[in-house]
This record gives sequence, structure tokens and C-alpha cells, in this order.
Amino acid sequence: MRKDMLRKYLCYNEQVRVVIVDATNMISELRDLHNMSNVATAAVGRTLIVSTMMASMLKNSSDRITVQIKGNGPIGNIVVCGDKSLKMKAYASNPQVDVPKKENGKLNVSKVVGQGYLNVVKDIGLKDPYIGVCELVSSEIAEDFAYYFATSEQIPSAVFLGVNFSKENNVQKASGYIIEPLPEASDEIISTLEKINSNIDSVTNLMIDLENIDDVVKTITGDNNVVCVQEEYPILKCDCNKERIYKTIIALGRKEVDRILDDNNDKMEICCHFCNKKYNLYRDEIKKLFN
Repeated sequence: MRKDMLRKYLCYNEQVRVVIVDATNMISELRDLHNMSNVATAAVGRTLIVSTMMASMLKNSSDRITVQIKGNGPIGNIVVCGDKSLKMKAYASNPQVDVPKKENGKLNVSKVVGQGYLNVVKDIGLKDPYIGVCELVSSEIAEDFAYYFATSEQIPSAVFLGVNFSKENNVQKASGYIIEPLPEASDEIISTLEKINSNIDSVTNLMIDLENIDDVVKTITGDNNVVCVQEEYPILKCDCNKERIYKTIIALGRKEVDRILDDNNDKMEICCHFCNKKYNLYRDEIKKLFN
């Protein structure tokens, strides 16, 4: 099985930056892990894809990013976390949710997400994390992140995301790209990019048809002299451990923890939302935490 891959390119003599990712394995694994419906897989998958590209833009190895989509739709909250090394994790409150497809046969992602907000939290080693918030403009994910980049980070960008399913109902391709014209990009270049990308219906079909990522980037930019400047391999990996669980218990407070222990025969079971791993802790162990 081919590894998932993220690449960064400079185009038009370094006037345009492109980040592109094939995240098919991650999205397939995530779907199996949470037994997701197709429409939930598309919603969480698109969010994971763009969050992976955003994680690649972090500067330091210790930097982390958390993306939350808080809509009023039946899927509930979507949460994605990752770091500079592109170790990613994700979950949705209601991963088995399903709704009828749109009239055109496409998955109705906006219906399961609903109206709400997109939150981006970047922990980059400062006293307080960077927090960006914007309203969901379409709830189809790609347009919402394009709006976020333009309003919260003042970086006009084109964002394309997709999760495609095979006839056998498997994740066939999950991919996306971000095109960012740099300040020196001419109006002519920007016009060319807009014209090309307005005619691209599906990034996943494009990735399937062309296979070679270099050719995909040449197609979406119109530049045959693109230069790959970085290549990375994102993976789905949860970083939960007992120390993090201990912090969660302490944050609950002694009174609440004692109540839970009393109701559950001196035992607490905590399940990680991201990987479904269960941690069983007992009163004596927990008592030492508070002591």
C-alpha cells in the first residue's frame, strides 16, 4: 500500500505556493476506527485533510494545531488535532449519522454539519495560543476554510477537498490542495488560477486520473515548471497516554471524581474520543493523584 503523502510546491517562479496531500489511507483508517457513515467520513475526512495541510505550515517541531467545526447539524462537533510532524487524529460526536444524498447524487455534508463556527487553535510556544474563529459559510468544509484563511489569517487561498468512494463502498481516494498566490503574484497569474480551478469539479477524480502528484499540480496551476520543495508522510496516530488521562481526572475535581467512583464501584473507565482506547482506573490509584 502506497503511503499517504503531502507535498509543497512553488510555481510561476516562486509567485505561487501549493500544498497538496493524498490522505487516502488516513481517511480509510479513520472510517474503520469509528465505523463512520459515508457522509460522516466525507465531513470529517475533508476536515482532516485541510488540517493536515495546515499542520505542515507550523514552524517548530513542538507546535500543535486543533481544528474544531461546531455546527448544529446531527454530526455534532468535528475535532482534528495534529503537530508539525503530521501525526494527526480526529473524531466526530456522532460518526454514524446519515442523511439522504443531494438531488445531484452527492453526499450532503452541509446537512450533517449544519450552521455554526470554525475554530482554529495553534499552540506555537507563546504564553497564549493563537485562536481564530469564523462563521461557517457553506458547511461543505472547503469553502469554509477558504473563508477562514481570507478573514482570520488574511491569506487569500483556494481550497479544494474531496473524499471519493468506490463501487464496493470503500474509500477510493481522499485528497486536497491549497493554492496561495504570494504577494508578488501578478493579476494575470491570479486570473489564470481562478479560471483553471473554477472548472475543476473533483480533486479526487483528478488525483485518480493523473496519479502523479506533479502532474496534478501542473494541471491546477497551469505551470509546467512547478518545483517540489518539500515532501512529508502524514499518519493517523493518537498520542493519548496515562499521564494525559491523569490530567483529565484532576481537571474534573475531587468532588466529581468521588461521585463517579461511588456510582461505579470504585472504578473509572475513560475512553479516548480519538482512538477509542479505554483506560480503567481504580480509587486507590486516583487517590494518589489528588494527594
